[in-house]
Amino acid sequence: LAYFVCQSRFADNTQPGTDHFSHTSPDHAHPGSAQPGSDHFSNEKSGRTPVEAKPPPKSVAVLPFVNMSSDPEQEYFSDGITEEIINALVKIPGLSVPARTSVFGFKGHQGDVRNIGGQLGVAHVLEGSIRSQGNQVRITAQLIKVDDGFHLWSETFDRKLDNIFVVQEEIASAIATVLTGELGLGIITVPNKTQNMQAYDSYLKGRALLHKRGPDNLDQAIEFFNRTTELDPEFAPAWAAMALTYSVMELDNEVVTKALVSAKHALSLDPENVDALDALASVLRESWQWAEAESYFDQAMIIDPQSSELLEDYAEFLGGVGRLDEYLAVAEKGYTIDPLLGPLADSYTWALMAQGQFGKAIAVIEQWNRSMNPDDILAFWHEPYWKMIPLMASGDNAGTIEMVSMLGSEYMASPTRDAIIDLLKRPKNLQARESLRTIINTDKMSGYDTDVYMATFVLLHAGDVDFVIDRVIAHAQAYKAGNLEPLWSPSYASFRQHPRFEEYLELLNLPGYWDKTGWPEMCRRKDNGRIECQ
Repeated sequence: LAYFVCQSRFADNTQPGTDHFSHTSPDHAHPGSAQPGSDHFSNEKSGRTPVEAKPPPKSVAVLPFVNMSSDPEQEYFSDGITEEIINALVKIPGLSVPARTSVFGFKGHQGDVRNIGGQLGVAHVLEGSIRSQGNQVRITAQLIKVDDGFHLWSETFDRKLDNIFVVQEEIASAIATVLTGELGLGIITVPNKTQNMQAYDSYLKGRALLHKRGPDNLDQAIEFFNRTTELDPEFAPAWAAMALTYSVMELDNEVVTKALVSAKHALSLDPENVDALDALASVLRESWQWAEAESYFDQAMIIDPQSSELLEDYAEFLGGVGRLDEYLAVAEKGYTIDPLLGPLADSYTWALMAQGQFGKAIAVIEQWNRSMNPDDILAFWHEPYWKMIPLMASGDNAGTIEMVSMLGSEYMASPTRDAIIDLLKRPKNLQARESLRTIINTDKMSGYDTDVYMATFVLLHAGDVDFVIDRVIAHAQAYKAGNLEPLWSPSYASFRQHPRFEEYLELLNLPGYWDKTGWPEMCRRKDNGRIECQ
């Protein structure tokens, strides 16, 4: 059931799009221009700040290294090494490095490196290639100035695979020396090495599948991580990656237990492993153990406050507990770092809507969609579908109808679309209301169904609060897990004021958390002990 659904936090659907991070073109203006259903947002500014003309001088984007091996199946290896180099460079103080999601949007690029660097907002680009055969690997890398295309540094590494971590460190050290002017920074850029190359190969294969997402890929990723930990039980990143994989699966008691066990084992090997802290905190958040989740998020944020995945997960936590100002600040920071990360853009739009900034939310949706390859956009992030929510929340039924009318059968079933249109046109249309109730009642209360998700919002928008809250409470009782970001949207005001909302909050374990940490602006405990929310 998808009333409050846990979005994929590590989805890798970043193929080259139409115009990464560019200023909005006349044909794709922000909601202030003549966009369907957006006329009343004309005075609001766009949700993103355009890339500055002069990027930070100590900034570098690592473009995906090209797989030069004869076997195309070795792509996972070149992608994995690229990600490892990014992770190494991020550890260098004062160096600005775009996130993996953003740079992988340019995988297989044919354009001018200088143009790509400009779009990514960096002063330098690192590109290269990898060729591996047996136990031998050749890595070439070159650092290029974006403004004039000048090659500041280049190197070819012919090494045995056993020395792959040394190569990663040498590349990171060379970039640090060129860009910061400092030698011997004394920073361990590639911690947690393994001496077992079979284990490392299995780890990279698992990471590739984790990024691809989908149930089958995640199951296979777990198999590779299990293989990795069998070959090298002390390799903390594999245990952490396993925890991350479990944390983005559909959660049940067994999956939650496995996620917690693998995350805690990773931390026993490496107490500062951010992936493990993030996975542990996220699973605790999704199972509504708020204080415990916050503790691990706090630890992770101290170690790596620039991680876009961590910022997305922490934003979900802040949104769940109703700390709306912090929610917006963290989501906005993450979106600035990594605007192509779909779940992060999703959190940012919910945070904006919670503050009533519907026009900016629509601007984010439009920018994200136009930065992506349409073939790689999941149904619930398809622009017309996604925009229905802020349009409804703002009271723009006409704009919402225009969006839903644009949805083909691949995004919404015709009966659902027709019922939504009828109910938005005539909120007292009992036949349309009953049709949407039937769609929701036939759902199995698990998974993600775009029809059920939107039918729920439309029924709530039309005032069918009793039905919606009954279903939401039944879901909470059955699954005891879920994402609560939509809860504080203005469209949920009637939901929060319903007599059963206090019962729902108790199921979520929120009043006990608030009693200890302070109550949010939206809710308060009255003198008689009862809870009142706006």
